[in-house]
Amino acid sequence: MPRLPLSLLLTPLLLGPAALASASPLDGPPIPADTEIVTTASGLKYSVLKPGTGQAPPKPGDRVKVHYSGWLADGTLFDSSRQRGTPSEFGVGDVIEGLNEALVMLSPGAQVKLTIPSELAYGVTGRPPKIPANTDLIYELELLAITAVGPEFIAFDEAGATTTASGLAWKTVEEGAGPAIGLEGQAWLEYAMWDEAGKFYLSSTVSQAPLIGVVGELPYAVLREGVALLSEGQRVVIKAPPELAFGDRTGRGLPPPNSTTIWQLRLMSTFQAPAFELPPDSELETTPFGVQYKILRLGSGQPGEGANEVLTHYAGWLTDGTPIDSSYDRGQPLQFRMDGVIAGWGDGMTEIYEGGKVLLVIPPDMGYGERGNPPIVPPNSTLVFVIELLRVLS
Repeated sequence: MPRLPLSLLLTPLLLGPAALASASPLDGPPIPADTEIVTTASGLKYSVLKPGTGQAPPKPGDRVKVHYSGWLADGTLFDSSRQRGTPSEFGVGDVIEGLNEALVMLSPGAQVKLTIPSELAYGVTGRPPKIPANTDLIYELELLAITAVGPEFIAFDEAGATTTASGLAWKTVEEGAGPAIGLEGQAWLEYAMWDEAGKFYLSSTVSQAPLIGVVGELPYAVLREGVALLSEGQRVVIKAPPELAFGDRTGRGLPPPNSTTIWQLRLMSTFQAPAFELPPDSELETTPFGVQYKILRLGSGQPGEGANEVLTHYAGWLTDGTPIDSSYDRGQPLQFRMDGVIAGWGDGMTEIYEGGKVLLVIPPDMGYGERGNPPIVPPNSTLVFVIELLRVLS
């Protein structure tokens, strides 16, 4: 998987459910009848169709799963997850403002009807070809679940902060272990960003895309300088002057020009290419399919077992130590579907969880078999891999 593109830090992944709209009107559910209508200070109107469970609502920076339908005022349905039969999942703060405002009021299980004024939707530009300019929208929205919880905003307290020569100020929230990673290290970074007042803008929880790559190649000076200071596991809150972040840039999903921004950065892991090791059989366990394995780190996130698509770092060798491939050497993890790799990989990764690391000894019949993979892997080769399961994507 390439390092997170700059565009994903600049533009929300989803501008709203209407981003999925088809090019022609849809047949589907009618607009629900109103119950008691409440109008908020922003002009958003809502009526409760079904109460929620009473659990706490999501906050900006969390991810949610919802069902919805959206109409123009004349009853034209422009999009509907219900019609598709599949709920949508996205980040709170990553959709049109009327939906963002509604979601933070809803307990899971709640269903509401919304009338969203155009200035809280797509405004003077609209969303061609389905949504004209200056158009109010009607939504039926049901919050099914909060699927991921992002970090809480921490207002920056100057007391005890360290300030660098560039003006970046930082404080440790959670201590790490080991030396600072520096600019040359490979990092797995979770991030979140707000303005000074606590308005949320972006995070790896919402995008489901941690920053992974060489620290000195990360976008924006605040990330390069801030991450270089961190040791593995350390979490910091950072106050960044405009010139270290977005400067005078403008765009959807960005704070106003020349804004000071507040960041939380956590160095989840540092990556170093593993050395070749072929443990004796006494140190290995064996799966029912004959793959030998040694768990180097179990992990604690979603299980590799049953995963369809994953993000990994890995290195592989022949049994004599000859290298065959390494994502570490490229400085980029690999994203792949489990049905698209050799069987031994899929079998071995069932033993660990997200954040885990496993050494595999893969027999030929679970690798490249009698044909091998010329010119690198000879026929009937046993393979040795070290694999880190960074994230289960589906």
